[in-house]
Amino acid sequence: MLLLLASLLLPSVSAKPLGPPAAPPAVLSGRLTHAPAGDTVRVFYSGHIAKTVLQPDGTFKLTIPALKASSYGRFSYAKQQTSLFLSPGDNIQLTLDYPQFDETLQYTGRGSAPNNYLAQWLWRFIYGPGNAQGPYKQFITATTPQELQQRADAFRQLQQTFLASYAKDHPLPAAFRRDAALHIDLDWALSQLDYASYYRAHRGQTVPATYFDFLHQLPLRTLDTYPSREPNAEIDGLLQSFYLAYRNRLTPTGVISTDPTEAERLYALATADFGQTKGRDKAMVTFYSTALSAGLDSTVFAAYPTFRRLNRDSVAGQQMRRTLQQLARLQPGQPAPPFTLRNQAGQEVSLADFRGKVVYLDFWGTWCGPCMQEMTEFSPAIKARFAKQEVVFAYISVHDAEANWQRTLADKHFLSEQSVHLRHPAGAPIAATYQVDSFPTYFLIGRDGRIIMRNAPRPSSGDKLVAALEQALARTDSPAAGSK
Repeated sequence: MLLLLASLLLPSVSAKPLGPPAAPPAVLSGRLTHAPAGDTVRVFYSGHIAKTVLQPDGTFKLTIPALKASSYGRFSYAKQQTSLFLSPGDNIQLTLDYPQFDETLQYTGRGSAPNNYLAQWLWRFIYGPGNAQGPYKQFITATTPQELQQRADAFRQLQQTFLASYAKDHPLPAAFRRDAALHIDLDWALSQLDYASYYRAHRGQTVPATYFDFLHQLPLRTLDTYPSREPNAEIDGLLQSFYLAYRNRLTPTGVISTDPTEAERLYALATADFGQTKGRDKAMVTFYSTALSAGLDSTVFAAYPTFRRLNRDSVAGQQMRRTLQQLARLQPGQPAPPFTLRNQAGQEVSLADFRGKVVYLDFWGTWCGPCMQEMTEFSPAIKARFAKQEVVFAYISVHDAEANWQRTLADKHFLSEQSVHLRHPAGAPIAATYQVDSFPTYFLIGRDGRIIMRNAPRPSSGDKLVAALEQALARTDSPAAGSK
């Protein structure tokens, strides 16, 4: 009774509600036979990295925390890697003979079934004999669209049969099996969309209108629901590639009209395929963003009223509006945005210093392979062609450490009387102001400081760039050379 009375007199304390119990970690262990010593075992998953040192006997053990749900990842050692599927509580043992990495890769233990599927699928259809370069190698040798589609259908059927057979004998999580099926379908569709571009470029012909009927076999009207599931980096990448390649469906000829009514037709076509879904909006945003990257500003400006009316992705809509507002200031005839940067000698150089001369402006980086190729193989001939003329070749290096930039300029002999080399400091707004999102990017600026061309021809275009520079020099709407 006293205990009961005491409990009634004490102030009550409400217990905090307990949250869901923490998910158990996954454990991945194993043995790598004949593996090179001295490297680190790494597992990449859900934005995290787990790593450990490989023991002298080739064994390792990794505990993988922070798994709230099943997650796709990647196992990596030395220069080899493979896909993983991890779930909370998994206890997976991996074995392989490193010189025969893919063909000997095996898993046992809890969680092994989906990982063995991934390992066997990769070996059978990607890395195994005859598949060293993937299915695209055999697809691009097709002489007709019909032959290509027959090959794509046969390859897809092989993969679907393997998935069904494997799932019959091994318990695969439902979400994993759904993703595996979607992976097969997206790869199948992507090969056919890409072939339309290849056929046009290499055969000089356009695929027939009925060629794209294969799209009706895809769950296009539910693709937009995929991101609600646990992210899969490979499928996410395939989806992005699919939306990018969908432009071949919208414009099989590769030509985008500047007629404003063209946007209505393209939206009607995409709506017929996707319905009025986020997938359609993603496809159209990707289409017009790609057109902007290709310098087709006028087509996107013409399509914008239709885009604004029909697009339902508010974030993408706001970004497109901001981009077009900025691009409006980069159209021919507009003043080139001013800048002041330091050259390799530490001196300040401004765009205004070149007033009265034609400026060929190159945004590049030492880390950019195509940039370096243009500068080493093609730029010298162009600069020699205009050696005694009033053309300034101005180079703005972006995302480069100063020491590496300076060393490259000296080692590659990029410095010359005609060249002006400037470095873009981290955080400076110049590249963004010029809407530079790929490298190299070129501008042609007139004697009067106004833009003549955005996405000007590359040095490797040869006569095309020569003609553009000669026309810029001959323009009469610019002040005379040397005027201020």
